[in-house]
Amino acid sequence: MKRTAIAAALLLFAGASAGEAQVLFVFETVLQKGDAIPGVGAVTTIDNLAVNDHGVWLVEADTDHSNTNADAVMIRNDTLYLREDQPLPRPPGSRLDTFDSVRLNNHGHSGWNFFLSGTSGSNDDSGIYYDTTLVIQESDISTAPGFSPGTPYIGFFETHINDAREILIVASVDDPAVATTVDRALVIANVDSLGNLLSETLLAMEGDTLPGQSEAVTDFGTGPHESAFNDHGEALYFADLTGATTTDGVIYRNLALIAQEGSPSPLPGRNYETLSSRGLDLNNHGGYVFKANLDGSTADDEAIVKNNTILAREGGTMPGIAPYLLTSFGTGSGPVQIGDNGKAVWFGDWDDPNTNIDTGLFLDSALIVQEGVTMVGDDLIDEIASGQDAFNLSPSGQWLLFEVTFANGNNAAVLLDLTDPTSVATATDLAAPAVLRAAPNPFASGTTIRFGLTKRENVSLRVYDIRGRLVSVLADGAFPAGEHVVSWNGRDDRGRSTAAGTYFVRLRTADESRSFRLVRVR
Repeated sequence: MKRTAIAAALLLFAGASAGEAQVLFVFETVLQKGDAIPGVGAVTTIDNLAVNDHGVWLVEADTDHSNTNADAVMIRNDTLYLREDQPLPRPPGSRLDTFDSVRLNNHGHSGWNFFLSGTSGSNDDSGIYYDTTLVIQESDISTAPGFSPGTPYIGFFETHINDAREILIVASVDDPAVATTVDRALVIANVDSLGNLLSETLLAMEGDTLPGQSEAVTDFGTGPHESAFNDHGEALYFADLTGATTTDGVIYRNLALIAQEGSPSPLPGRNYETLSSRGLDLNNHGGYVFKANLDGSTADDEAIVKNNTILAREGGTMPGIAPYLLTSFGTGSGPVQIGDNGKAVWFGDWDDPNTNIDTGLFLDSALIVQEGVTMVGDDLIDEIASGQDAFNLSPSGQWLLFEVTFANGNNAAVLLDLTDPTSVATATDLAAPAVLRAAPNPFASGTTIRFGLTKRENVSLRVYDIRGRLVSVLADGAFPAGEHVVSWNGRDDRGRSTAAGTYFVRLRTADESRSFRLVRVR
């Protein structure tokens, strides 16, 4: 598969102005239109994406394969991982028809909903999978306490997997004790290391009266960003209640109320008006973020709320865009996400008369990616996606994978390392995967790069310049477990001495991606 260049970009960070401290981030185009997928075809569009704390990524893409029933692929760190129409182990005779809920935990496992072909019919043509192991199939009888005996699953919406091998499922069931034939529920499935189902837990279902409410639940948000799940088994979700439409939308963290339509927002004098069909997220420390519509003037009624404070608001501004004002946060159901570092990523649009540079991605208040300005290698970002599958932030907040269109027309997935790589890793725990460090740094004539592996891995170790051009391939092949030492003499692959300046070392394995800044002096 063709690889594309890594690039570095200087970006003003969190209120910095000209002459103040800047942060250096590393970008990488991981997949784009035209990239060849061996045995399938060339990429035509990017559809969905996920990334974990090790920089391992998944990108769902369409290709130009002649069979439109077999043209979609799932790429994992440059390798074809899954393909539409491929056979699945279970149920017998089934094939993967459509991907849904693209997720990836920090152990490299996915918990997702697959639509299937080759089953007995439309009543059993979807399933919850742990990687490619079937966990629950549509029409299976649930064992979750709280459902009436004999309650079958009749469909699945979104899933979320955590590091404890728990899968939060937004499901449809048909509980005999509920009058309707389609009953929505939030179920947590716990699986073993092979993906075998261990238990099912009912978190909440249609007909329940949540704490603090007098009206029962009629539905839950079924969009990809209307629910979230952390490693402690906590869920953040939107629910719709019976009763007045002015107060029937709520956001809960497990069984604790976070926000309700008709109730005060963090902005004095403004109540929440609409919480439905809007992105939300939850981190491993219980921190949360969500999009909300407020009552009152429509000129400033859209907001992003983080931990009960207004992070951004329509009609407000941010240091990177002043004096212009925010006008929207993209598609309401699109993502807004918060990392374990407490920082949130969100999409913003503002009223710059130059509409070629008036959208971007923000990290809290810092503009980190801007259309018409940000370069990835030699490619200018012309458009930043703002829809449901626009971007994904790793749980720690280190990695951001996002969809763009370059000025050349290519749709692409770009990986951004939000760690400032200005300091060299000095980790002493070589039991951690892919520990990476160099000495001396800065260096004049040569430097030694050390990395540690916990198991045999295929390793790519490369040096790039500040513009993202490949300078030298230091390693590209299999290495056994243990510590390894690779030297770089400051020359490129053609033997020419490099100039003084900043370079980037990137180490990639199947389970890890790390980079740091290396400085050459004279």
